[in-house]
This record gives sequence, C-alpha cells and structure tokens, in this order.
Amino acid sequence: MNLSNFKLVTLTLVAMVLWGLSWTNAKILGNYGDASLMMFWRFVFATISFAPVVVWNGNPFKLPKTSLRFIIINAIFMTSYNFFYFKGTQTGLAGTGGILVSTLNPILTAVFATLIFRDIIPKKNIIGLFLGLCGGGIIMRLWDSNADQLMQSGNLFFLLASISWVAVTLNTSRIKYRVSFIPYSFWCFFFASIFSFPMAMGNSIMAVFTFDWIFWLNMMLVSVGAMAYGTSIYFLASVELGAQKASAFIFTVPITAMGFAMIFLNEKLTITTLLGGSLTMTAVYLINKK
Repeated sequence: MNLSNFKLVTLTLVAMVLWGLSWTNAKILGNYGDASLMMFWRFVFATISFAPVVVWNGNPFKLPKTSLRFIIINAIFMTSYNFFYFKGTQTGLAGTGGILVSTLNPILTAVFATLIFRDIIPKKNIIGLFLGLCGGGIIMRLWDSNADQLMQSGNLFFLLASISWVAVTLNTSRIKYRVSFIPYSFWCFFFASIFSFPMAMGNSIMAVFTFDWIFWLNMMLVSVGAMAYGTSIYFLASVELGAQKASAFIFTVPITAMGFAMIFLNEKLTITTLLGGSLTMTAVYLINKK
C-alpha cells in the first residue's frame, strides 16, 4: 500500500468511526428536542459544511435540469430516513439501531433491486438474504414483539429508516453516471433542509442556540462529521480504492456503533443483538462478495 492509499484508508476508517458514533450522537441529541428539530438543523449544518467540499473538488453548483427530479426524490427519502433515525434513537437503543440499520441497508437494497429491476439472484445472495432477514428478525426479537412493542423499542423506526435508505440508494444508482456525486449530495442536503423545515415549525427552531456545548459537540459530529465529512470521504474511497474495497469499510459501522453506545450510554450487548448482528454482517459479506 502506497502512502496516498494509506492516508485514504485512514481517512475512510475515521469516516466509518464517525458513522458509528453518530448513533450515540443522535441518542444524546434526542434529549434536547423533537426528532424533526434535530433533523432540520442536521441538514442545515451539513449543507453549509458541504459547500466548501463542492468548491474544493472543483465541481460546479449548477446541475443538469434532468437531475432535479432525482434530487427532489432523494431529498424526500433522506428526510424520512433522518426522521426515523432520530425517532428510533429517542425511543430505542442507539447501539441496536446502529447494527440493525447499517446491516439491513445493503440486504434490503438487494431485495428491492431484485424485485424492481428483476435481476437474477446468485446463490450466494439468496443465502445472504436469508441470513440477513433472519438476523434482522433476531435483533428485533420478532417472536416476542407486537406492534406496540416494536414502536416502543424503536425497532419499527429503525426498520422504516432502513427502507427509506434503500429508496435513497436505488434512486442515486439511477443518476450516478449523469452528474457528479459531490454537487448532487450538496443539493440533496439543501432540499432536505427545506423539506424538513415545516416539520420542525412546531418547535422553537432558534432554541438550539441556547443549548449547551454537549448539544453543539454532538450536533457538529452528526452533521459536519458523519454527514458531510463521512459522505465525501466514502465517495472518494469508492473512486480511488474501488467500490468493493470501499464497501468493506461498512463492516466497521455496526461494531463502532455498539461500542460507542456501550461506552457513552451504558447500553448492554444482548445475546440476540450479538447473534443477529453476526448473521446480518455475514449476509452483507456474502452479498458484497464478487
């Protein structure tokens, strides 16, 4: 590994750690206000911090008109993802959410992509999908849950967050050859800020400027760190290292998500979370394996 690749690998690992930490950040932010308020300000600060990334990469802010509908659709589902993300961490366990969502995302994406695009599923993917769905059910303890328990545990919100992210992934895959990912991400953040604003209006929007440093530390980590920095570095890694190598870094997210939740939130790693997480991570490996 040459020096430039080593630096990029290091930066990508930092990005994945920030993605894992963001679940703990979201749980802490939930103590300060409603999910819609936290979501709105996350998009605002991510948009502001992502603008220099667009300039640094030499990308124009102007986009082809044909890409606008994809941006609008993406922003809508990013808004729903972040709402369920914050709502889930408010009512449920951050570590469990981090494991469930980060592992279910690629699994459900494979399921929906197969249904929508009618792709032929390789045998290894069938095994992976089976293991992944079983693992997700074990994490959510479906055999011991009703609708109310799923809601109260936050697991229903985590599942809806994962489905929302599937829509983001599939929509983005349709535009990746038409426009640069960097300005595309910027405008998605921008429009998501606009879409989330009406949802946040029931709160005192400017009240965040009276909150303490703990709020601001976690808000900056979840918006500037995880969303702006994490997204741009992961995209850079996908280009420079290749999509397969970049996707391998995703395996660090559920581990760090649970680790940070145990350290900062005193959450316990249950047998069901460990077993289900192991199955879903195995599933992601099988699906991503060439």
